[in-house]
Amino acid sequence: MTDVESPMTRTFTLASVVPVWVLAAVGAVVSGAVLSPSERFGGLALSLAICTLIAFCIQLATRRRDGFVDRVTLSIVGAVVVSAIGAIVIAITL
Repeated sequence: MTDVESPMTRTFTLASVVPVWVLAAVGAVVSGAVLSPSERFGGLALSLAICTLIAFCIQLATRRRDGFVDRVTLSIVGAVVVSAIGAIVIAITL
């Protein structure tokens, strides 16, 4: 068994990880644009919590055991990075 990952597996992994990042970006934009200034960081936290749950749901829906922890970790870490960027932008604009 080799450690080399096929391009199809890599594409499948990105297809199950990137939607969580997009959801985090949408949550950050909505939190910054719709919520009042005192509620924006709470909205970001709620968005990140939803992203965490969605990440687990998407990875469980793939029904693939190999790399489950890696895919969930990649999804959540990406969502945290996107949310952190959103928090920095919101903090600058306050």
